[in-house]
Amino acid sequence: MKELTNNSNTEELSPEKLLQKIENSLKNLRVADLELFITAVHMKNLGKSAFFHNLSQSAASTAIQRVEAAFGIPLCMHEKRHFRLTREGQILFPRVENWVKQLRELIISKEQIPIRFVTTHAIAQIALPGLLSLDNIDFKHMRPDEGYAAILQMQADIALVLDNAPWKGVMATEVGKGTFQLYSKKKNALLRPVLLPEDQMEVLALQQGWLEVHGYALPVKSRIPSWSLIANICANSEEVGFLPDFLAKKYRLHPVLWHPPGWQPAASQYRILAIYRKVNHQLQERLDQLVQKLQTAFIIS
Repeated sequence: MKELTNNSNTEELSPEKLLQKIENSLKNLRVADLELFITAVHMKNLGKSAFFHNLSQSAASTAIQRVEAAFGIPLCMHEKRHFRLTREGQILFPRVENWVKQLRELIISKEQIPIRFVTTHAIAQIALPGLLSLDNIDFKHMRPDEGYAAILQMQADIALVLDNAPWKGVMATEVGKGTFQLYSKKKNALLRPVLLPEDQMEVLALQQGWLEVHGYALPVKSRIPSWSLIANICANSEEVGFLPDFLAKKYRLHPVLWHPPGWQPAASQYRILAIYRKVNHQLQERLDQLVQKLQTAFIIS
């Protein structure tokens, strides 16, 4: 194939027109073919570039022809021993190389897109530290209902919630389980009004169990919606609070052992679920790794 020249039958393309051809032809290009083309230019030999890309000589020649067909112009001199660019190829090559470079950077940057992780402040204290060493995390503090809504609206990738509501329309994996009890800094705490979080299934179960055991309503000193704040108060005072065991362990609190034995109702069971929507394979692999890390974090010893 001869190099195009500026004569009555052939129009020499200006850089601007070549750029327009690029924009109109990108959809017909194969990135692998462009990679081969770039390698051949640098090696100045199609055979060597074919070997580098694990292709036969004929397959490499066909790939170069596809690139030329996509742009609609001759890009190289088709010689046996040398790979040389036409004038049009010399104009086009830097743009092609830069475009492929930008494409590579885009693929790399997509791999670094943070995973949007949402949960309560209390659960995050246990879950988040290990995740930060594993992946790029964009964390937001949300109540369980807000986190669930964020997953449904695709504003979050994964949320940690308690298994105390019907989480419909999402995929769920158990990452931990344990119990809720009344805790205090002292092992032999005296009977006193307790600190309770907002009315959830676990709180209602405690109140019902207390009424059945003692015949009167559980004495409540204060309603504090944050588990973390209750745990912090109990760790720095003689207060008694209703908490999940993972948080009690973190703050070195003890289940209260008031006398006579059996004063405290049976502990409430809980499960922590990771909820998320069905996602692409690449993101699912990252979420699977996070779930495995979370399952380790919530092992209560």
